[in-house]
Amino acid sequence: MAKRTLYLVTYDRGTYDTTGKVKPHHWSFFIQKEVNGGKDMGIAHQLHGMPGAFYYTGPEVLDLAESGPRKEELEIGEVDDSRLCRVHEILQQVRIDTVESSGWNCQDWALDGLERLKEEGFVYDYLTQETVKHWLRE
Repeated sequence: MAKRTLYLVTYDRGTYDTTGKVKPHHWSFFIQKEVNGGKDMGIAHQLHGMPGAFYYTGPEVLDLAESGPRKEELEIGEVDDSRLCRVHEILQQVRIDTVESSGWNCQDWALDGLERLKEEGFVYDYLTQETVKHWLRE
């Protein structure tokens, strides 16, 4: 059975027009399926929307090479082909905060998802939320 590399990927979202402050990076999960001829094809799992109106659509086929201004790609684990659907099932159960003023964002969702994926053996044992936050700090 083929194992696919699981990454946490961060994206630069630029700055706020009014303040010039850097926006929090967007975080998503990416399962690499194939690297060929400059393409890095795989399956992304990420939130869409904005504070108070975030939503998860499920697995998205994606060329990571064309997915936007990436900041970091952190290898966090492996997924057997036979268990790709289980990743979606787990992430679908991660709570999404719907309170606009809470400060909650895709990074919080990804960290909760990381813990749940770790419980199922998809994420390397040595990785903790604090380790990931340190490596992916902005």
